[in-house]
Amino acid sequence: MSNERRVVITTLLGIGCGLASWAICARGMGLQVIWSQSVVLVLINALMGFTIGISSLRLHWMLHGALIGLIYGMVLAVFTESHGLGFWWALVLGPVFGFVVELCATVFFRASVDVW
Repeated sequence: MSNERRVVITTLLGIGCGLASWAICARGMGLQVIWSQSVVLVLINALMGFTIGISSLRLHWMLHGALIGLIYGMVLAVFTESHGLGFWWALVLGPVFGFVVELCATVFFRASVDVW
C-alpha cells in the first residue's frame, strides 16, 4: 500500500519541477513556449512525482528518484525536441528533478517508501 502523504508530497514537488522546467524554457532560454507546451511540461513532471510517490521499488532512495526521473526525462526530452525546445536540458534535468523530489520527500518530509 502506498503512503497517501508521500504521494501528495511527491506530486506537489513534481508540479514544482514542472514549473521550473517551464521557467527554464520560457525565461532561461528565451524560447517561445505556447500554453499547451507549458501544460505538458508541468503534467509530465507532475506524473513523474506521482510515480515516485506510488513506486515501491526496492532501491536506495537516491537511485530510486534518479531512475524514475531518467525515464520521465527521456520522455520529456523527446517531447521538447519535437517541439523545438531543446533536448539535452530535459534529459539531464530529469534525473536531477527525480533526485530532488525523492530527497525532499524522504529526508525533509520523512515520507519514506512503503515497501511490501
